[in-house]
Amino acid sequence: MSREGLLTYPYTVCMIMCMRTNIDLPGELLAEAGRFARGRTKKAIVEEALQVFIQSKTAEARRRSYGERLRALENRTASLSLRHSPVEVLRADRDRP
Repeated sequence: MSREGLLTYPYTVCMIMCMRTNIDLPGELLAEAGRFARGRTKKAIVEEALQVFIQSKTAEARRRSYGERLRALENRTASLSLRHSPVEVLRADRDRP
């Protein structure tokens, strides 16, 4: 293997991990985001926006799966019975000192 071939993999890894990315962002959009962001630099604004995006999508996925998880729980607890109705249990809990 030639010397050039040996340098290709580390160079490629560095390009992927270390390379800066240029993004052309509209000035008005960046200025408006800057009014709400905690950071003041463009990098901080973009990082915060990405964090908020990830949190939003994670919460959205959790909400979507909520119905499935609720149905699974109902299936597992279908054979259980309560001594009192749920309304009575809630009232007793509410009225407890």
